[in-house]
Amino acid sequence: MTKLLQVGMSTADELDHRFGHIACTLGGVNYESRGGKGCLRGSAARGATHRLFRHTFHLVLSDAAAAEAKRYADACVGQRYVLGGVPSRNRGGDCSGYVSGIICAARGKPIKRLFSTATWLRRFDDGDIGFRKGLGGGVAVAPISAIGRPDRPFPGRDLVKDESRRSDNVRWVQARLNCAVRNKHPELGGRRLDEDGLFGNDTLKAVKGFQRRHSLDDDGRVGRLTWRKLLAVH
Repeated sequence: MTKLLQVGMSTADELDHRFGHIACTLGGVNYESRGGKGCLRGSAARGATHRLFRHTFHLVLSDAAAAEAKRYADACVGQRYVLGGVPSRNRGGDCSGYVSGIICAARGKPIKRLFSTATWLRRFDDGDIGFRKGLGGGVAVAPISAIGRPDRPFPGRDLVKDESRRSDNVRWVQARLNCAVRNKHPELGGRRLDEDGLFGNDTLKAVKGFQRRHSLDDDGRVGRLTWRKLLAVH
């Protein structure tokens, strides 16, 4: 099994600000160090897919490498924002330092700064960093639409049946559900689920079928456990 480390960044000029910004998503979980808020995780953080970022890169990690990166990243959560610093369990750091540390931890290297807001675009194009452009999404076992390719962090609340509004999170779920069964849902008579962003009856049936096949409670709610299983679909 593998996990994606996805990075999003924008330059100072693109943000019309003194500094640029960078954050990452590791195995579907966002990590970010932000001025005034410090090192953040999960729904509190803006990850690589956030609209703030103009440039994206990805790196495929083994489960062991991802676990080391997560251990480091989680240990830093709660530390304050310190311009020019690389965060740790005992001190704060800035956005570039936090993402640098996560990359170093994934590679089993000493934690250090790899780039700054002035150099990261050039550095991420270097072979020694090892990233590829775009958000990635792994190797699909079936054709998968564009919205389903990048890993996406859990939105912070369960997705439930709701035919009143469309949602990109629901579209992502529908794309992953289609990929998981090669676009042929037994619950839908062997047909593909429409990726329309509406959590209707067909989506409910497909979610329940996916949950049963993955030994989850088939309650039809896309909670954290179901989301985690969907992240493994590539």
